[in-house]
Amino acid sequence: MIKKCIYLFSLSILFTTGIQSQDISNKWAINIGSGIVIYPGEYDPYLGFRYTEQFPRFSVSRYMFKNITFSGALSISPNQRKKYTTLDGEIRYDFGTSENIISIYALIGGSITDTKTLHLTLNFGAGGTLWVSDSWGLNSQLMYKDVSEFAKIYQKPHFYAGGGIVYRFSNRTTSQKKATWNRKRLWD
Repeated sequence: MIKKCIYLFSLSILFTTGIQSQDISNKWAINIGSGIVIYPGEYDPYLGFRYTEQFPRFSVSRYMFKNITFSGALSISPNQRKKYTTLDGEIRYDFGTSENIISIYALIGGSITDTKTLHLTLNFGAGGTLWVSDSWGLNSQLMYKDVSEFAKIYQKPHFYAGGGIVYRFSNRTTSQKKATWNRKRLWD
């Protein structure tokens, strides 16, 4: 199953793009972090648990055009008793905040989730990135993952919270960055 997830993640990198709060000059970013799956308390008797941790969570993002970013992520649960692997794809809208120190976004997307069987989810959420330098930031987001009526037999709607460290790639030289970069570091 891990090989399938790695294969699907590799394909998602080829076919998706996006980063939290990127701009036209800094299109690509990577994020490594962790997450947690949160089921409502009413599902505890059915599932046997309410929470399952996710580590690691890898994502790749690319800024596409004005305020729009595409992102793909892979998360794995280290706890085999609470098996949960997810491959997520999302479109983010950043409200024109991509040049700000704090950049917020809304997202819509979908996931292929492997618990005991494979399921598709429709995701809605919001997140943000705190840029501490030109290339490094801290990201967090919260998603609601909904499932179809048919899939609710095997999987329940739930929340997914994640966070991580973001590194943004730039194709400009240092002198070009200093001449054109509008965002200041947090401590300036």
